[in-house]
Amino acid sequence: MTNYTNIIDAQNHLVEKWGDDGKKVIVACLHEKPFNDTFSNFLSHCVACGGNWGGMILSGIKALYPKTWEVIPDNMGVFAFSCLCNVLILLGVDTAN
Repeated sequence: MTNYTNIIDAQNHLVEKWGDDGKKVIVACLHEKPFNDTFSNFLSHCVACGGNWGGMILSGIKALYPKTWEVIPDNMGVFAFSCLCNVLILLGVDTAN
């Protein structure tokens, strides 16, 4: 289950890795209806991308949260996967298991 520390850590990580773009993503997430379900159930909204987990997660974000997807930077850097996991936390996806 996501707790306060997870949320603060996720926000800090996004700002550290994506700078102002990270701040835009955080604000977008705050305006979304939380998913409030497990990562497994989130995956049912994703399209498999031949082993590209980042692309698969992005497809699920695009399907459920197009406004947040729009502000995710095109160049996500070398920490793209961890940043996407943090976006999921802020969207209310339970990534604990």
